[in-house]
Amino acid sequence: MAAFKITSFAGIAPKLSARLLANDVGQEAKDVNLDAGVLTPVKDNSNVQQITDGRTSAYKYDFSGSTYYLQFTNDVDVVPGPVPDDAFDRLYWTGNTFPQMASSTEIITAGGSGDYPRNFFRLGIPAPVNAPTTSITSGTDDGTTLQFSTSYVYTFVSAFGEEGPPSPASTVLTKVDAQTVTISGMDTSTSKSNTNLSKKRIYRSNTGSNTTNFQFVKEVTLATASTTDNTTNANLAEIIPSTFHIAPPDEDTSTYPNGKMIGLTAMPNGVLAGFTGKRLCFSEPFLPHAWPAAFRITLEEEIVAIAMTGSGLFVGTKGTPYFVAGTDPQSMSIIRLEAAQACLNKRSMVDMGDYVIYASPDGLVLVEGTSVGVITEPLIDPETWRASYYPDTIQGFLHEGKYIGYYNSGGNRGGFIFDPRGGKNAFTNLTATATTIPTGGYTDPDNNELYVIVDNGSTTNIERYQNGSNNQTLTFKTKEIVMPKLTSMAFVKVEAESFASPGIRVKVFGDGTEIYDATITTSGSVFSVTGAAPTSFSATSISEPILRLPASKHKTFAVEVSGAQVVNEIAIAESMEELRSI
Repeated sequence: MAAFKITSFAGIAPKLSARLLANDVGQEAKDVNLDAGVLTPVKDNSNVQQITDGRTSAYKYDFSGSTYYLQFTNDVDVVPGPVPDDAFDRLYWTGNTFPQMASSTEIITAGGSGDYPRNFFRLGIPAPVNAPTTSITSGTDDGTTLQFSTSYVYTFVSAFGEEGPPSPASTVLTKVDAQTVTISGMDTSTSKSNTNLSKKRIYRSNTGSNTTNFQFVKEVTLATASTTDNTTNANLAEIIPSTFHIAPPDEDTSTYPNGKMIGLTAMPNGVLAGFTGKRLCFSEPFLPHAWPAAFRITLEEEIVAIAMTGSGLFVGTKGTPYFVAGTDPQSMSIIRLEAAQACLNKRSMVDMGDYVIYASPDGLVLVEGTSVGVITEPLIDPETWRASYYPDTIQGFLHEGKYIGYYNSGGNRGGFIFDPRGGKNAFTNLTATATTIPTGGYTDPDNNELYVIVDNGSTTNIERYQNGSNNQTLTFKTKEIVMPKLTSMAFVKVEAESFASPGIRVKVFGDGTEIYDATITTSGSVFSVTGAAPTSFSATSISEPILRLPASKHKTFAVEVSGAQVVNEIAIAESMEELRSI
């Protein structure tokens, strides 16, 4: 018996010979969803909103019952602020000219009209450049009061109450409590752009040294260049909290030769993480403006991307990956993982929830804790992976627990769906053209939906992924069905939920060569057959989708179907009786 039937379908496994595939695995499975075990065409995208051309990053921002779509030209990473119940609803992002942040006001209204965010501020508070000048301007030392030596510093404070590092200290001054000190020469601005400075805070040393603790004296407006201090030692307030609260690495290449910090990621303990070059950076817990130098870790290889796993921070580099664990940024533990799997590009790394997936030269790598492995290894060999999927260009997304990847290398464009949970939909291909391939996107955690940016040639839109009303055209090609001897297969049957126009196209291959090409359509309740191959029955007599094949003997056969309808079954046999018996 030479009959062959498929009623349950799986994805592809290019690593294996076409004749060694499992019966349900295809040579090709494109634009098809296999979650139900049958061939279901994927949907097109639904349009959400037109945005400005040239945008490659977007973020959905919900505020006060309305939705706003932030859009960026560069590869931007956006995270919500870690402060619980933040009254300002602040967002933080990297990837533009320098790390940035904004509250709802800047995002929605400040700056008038145009794209969101309407405005932004530099992330981090700069230190004043100039030390204050001090002098005793009133009061006398009668010789009966204990003298003490002191020094002053001041800090900048933003309108959000964020405080930066102190200025250089003033020269040491000797005084008694009864004397008033005039503090002058304080900066009233900064050379840094896009700052949100509002006030200054003045501090005085409490032990007669410019290297000991400084305690709070007073707060003044940013424009105040000179003020006085008659605070007694007993009335000095809290010690300066922001001594080490420097801003994250920015565009100042004289200080940061590897450039600005990128790759912003939120950790569960209120800490934000980013990187520049080989340097991994962490913020103070719940203080996203403060990035102490002591919280930075230098690795051996250049960092490409970072992402959270269920148990810590994964760091993909141009060489060996790393795993970082801990809740205190001062004492993070770092482990160099024993896996030679370089991360080829930042946009391929996707936080899948409890684990991370990224593109390496050998395939897709899954990282769970300190465990690293090429999860596509059983399906795709490294040579095919590099030659067919261009991993250095892959942009990855999360959608319904699956890794969605798109590649774009010159004129070579396409995509794939990989289900790390295995099952029927382990790996399938996606069609992508210059006008359909995403240039960016994000997964909305509120509804677990994927939103992609697509430039269709005339407009650029944010689209909801595979949420449209139209089916795309699926393609599925069976394995090579090997016969025990040269055989003439006479009939092929395709069972579908509908054969509505344009119908289901059926191709049959014998020994790798196409021997039949026909399209099944409906005419009332009767199927009609179009194609060059003759049939032994008239079209009007066909009561089920069975096609007669031309007489020719072959050692191997394969059947390919394509269409925009659900296909439940494919069968091929030597005779009508045999076909109907399987």
